[in-house]
Amino acid sequence: MISPERPARDIHQIVEAIVEQLTTLPNSAVKLRLEIDADVPSGLDRAKVRTLIENANTLGFIEKSVE
Repeated sequence: MISPERPARDIHQIVEAIVEQLTTLPNSAVKLRLEIDADVPSGLDRAKVRTLIENANTLGFIEKSVE
C-alpha cells in the first residue's frame, strides 16, 4: 500500500528499488498499474464526480468508475 499522505515519496522508492532494477534487464517488459480505492461516507456531488472522471481521462486512466 502507498501512503495517501506522501504518495510521491513511496512511489519514488518503488521506482528506485524495483522498477529500475527490472527495466535494466535485457528484453524486460515492465507494466505498472495504479488502483485508487476511496471511501467517502458522505458521498460525492455530481460536480466532484465529473471533475474526477475528467481528470482520470486527462491522465490516461483506462478504467474509471465512481460509485
